[in-house]
Parts: sequence; structure tokens; C-alpha cells
Amino acid sequence: MNFLITSTRYLLGPLLLLLMAACSTPDNSEPPAELTEIDNAERVYQLWSVDTGQGATKNFFDMQPLVLGNKVFTIDTRGVIHQIDATKGKSEWQYETGLSAISGLSGNENYLLASSSEGQVALLKREADGLTRVWQKTLNSEIRSRPVLAGNQIFVRTVDGRLTALNVGSGNTQWSVSRRVPALSLTGNSYPIVTEELVIAGFDNGKLLALERADGSVAWEVSVGIPSGRTEIERLVDLDGQFVLRDGVIYVSSFQGKLAAVTLNGGQVLWTRNFSSFQAIEVDEEALYLTDDRSHVWSIDRRSGSAFWKQDVLNARKITAPRLVGNKLVVADLEGYVHWLNKLDGKLVSRVATRDVRYISQPVALGNKAIVLDASGQLSALSQKR
Repeated sequence: MNFLITSTRYLLGPLLLLLMAACSTPDNSEPPAELTEIDNAERVYQLWSVDTGQGATKNFFDMQPLVLGNKVFTIDTRGVIHQIDATKGKSEWQYETGLSAISGLSGNENYLLASSSEGQVALLKREADGLTRVWQKTLNSEIRSRPVLAGNQIFVRTVDGRLTALNVGSGNTQWSVSRRVPALSLTGNSYPIVTEELVIAGFDNGKLLALERADGSVAWEVSVGIPSGRTEIERLVDLDGQFVLRDGVIYVSSFQGKLAAVTLNGGQVLWTRNFSSFQAIEVDEEALYLTDDRSHVWSIDRRSGSAFWKQDVLNARKITAPRLVGNKLVVADLEGYVHWLNKLDGKLVSRVATRDVRYISQPVALGNKAIVLDASGQLSALSQKR
């Protein structure tokens, strides 16, 4: 599983939850499935690979790269940003923020946003040959998910259960809303989704909130995961997996809770099903694609919540969330393998080994390329076409 568990007193390793949930081996953790041969495997090419700095090998931080046009932006744990040409795989420049980054970048054609474990947020203006710092602000708690830039506002989710709206021009706080953080929670947070009038945020108590952008007032609130069980671990229901908005419906999952479809207008729950995931959701016209907490990949009907298919051949391989690249789903695992699955039936059709380093971040799609970043900071472009 791609997480740590956070307590108000300490960090517990990612095997703790496995210790509580699985007892099939002497060390109480489920061994990863052995890789099986793929019949008539399709070819995958590694187009390029580049070192982007100090990775998060020991800490399981999600440093997902940012793709803007034909450029890929990365930040390492020392706060060094690289701009990489996605065609050639060459680093064009680097910029030192001085931040202890534990999440990826966000931004648009004009600005990049970087954040840190010390609660710092930096707005950086994009220039032809680098970046210029516009301002930097420090919030009260560490930031484990990317801040979101939307119009003249920036929305930042911090680990103390707070969502803060900042002014783009000055960095000043416009409003702040908080929800109680349980005694134990997973390391990591989902980032908010912003519409013209609302900002949607998920919290560690299993609640999904829609807030008015103007003042942070609550438009509606839905419980996706409801804590149950005797121990704090059994009661984990974090909304850490990145939820998605499609055609006026929000699709969201919780750890040890449910997968739900919720209307943007009014927060009406259209359907739910029992599901446990802390990974991002991928979506297309017909289906949701998810990795559950056992590393099984699912295709779920958007209309009803019923399953089209489930693929469990990668059981316990700690795979990433899936990403659509053409008509394939791409996931990566704990041993440095990247897998291609047919989105129509979940059949495994291809596999490529990059390096013997774990993947944590969901792959990013750029045309027919899958852009993948391993935990050591090696960025690669893979494709079924040269």
C-alpha cells in the first residue's frame, strides 16, 4: 500500500495496516503476486529517461509530475524544479525553490505553485528561461497535496484538516475552513476540485464538502466513509484518493468505506457501493477505473456503480492508480514494472521494466505517451508507438 499512517504523535510504517489486515505470511504482510507471462504481449518502447533529482524513496511521497503543453515539470524533495522537453526528454532548466517538497507541482501557462512539509506555498511566475518567485506564504501545517490555482484564487489543503483560500495577487488569506482530523489518518490528502462557484474538498473524517468560493460557506456536505470498528486503524475512512468531476457528477472513494457518485448541484448521492481505495480515480465516457487497497484494478459503470470487470493479477504489488493512455490503462508497481491493461476487459497486454525502483505516483498521459516518475526521481516516457 502506498501510504504511511499519521498519528498526532508519530508516523507508522506502511506495513502496519497490512499487519492488521493480512495474516497470510509469517511477517503478517501479503506477498506480491508473481508476474505471469503475457501471451502475445504488445510492444512498449521507452522513448527517453531523465534524472530529476532527489526522490522520495523512503517516504512514499506523491511527487507526480505536471504536464503543461509539451513541457513536463518536476520538483524533488530538496525543492529543485526541472522543466523537461517532453519530445526530447531533456532538462531545459532547473530552479531551486529552497522548499522541502513532499507533493508535486500545479499551475498553468503563467504560474507554477510549489509547497512544502513546513506549510510553505510559493507562487512562481513562468519565464522563457526559468521562474521568478512572486510571493511565498507559510500556513500552519504541512502540505501533502498540490495547491490548486483557479482564477484569482489558490486553494490549499493542509494535514491539520484545513482548506485555505489565498489571493493570487498577494498571497493573503481570504477564508479558511477546517474539519476534525482523526487520531490516525493516512499520509496524503486529495486536492480540491474547483468550479466556477464551488470548491469541492475531501477530508480525513470521510466527508466530502462543497464550499462557496466567495466566502467558504458550506453549500452541502456528504459522508462517503463512516468510521466503524473498535480500533483507530479499523476506523480509518480518509478521502485521500483523488476524486473526479465529470458531467456534473463527482465520483469519490474512501479508504475502508464506499465509492459514491454525488451530484455537483446539491450533493445528492446517486449511488454507492462498498469499496476501499486511497488512489486516484480515472474516468472516461462510460466507466471509472480504480485501484483498490489490494492492488486490484476495477472498471465501474458510471451510471450504476456496478462492475464491468476486476483484474487481480497484480494482487499486493502496491500498484499506482491507473491512467488512460489511448484505449489502455497504465499502472506501475513496487518493483519498477509498468503494466498496460486493455480498458474494455482488464486483460494485461504489455509490461516493461524500467529500473528496480518503486512507483508511487499515478502515471501522466501526454498524447500516446505515459509519463512515469519512480520514487528515486527518474522520469521516463513510455509508449506503444515510437
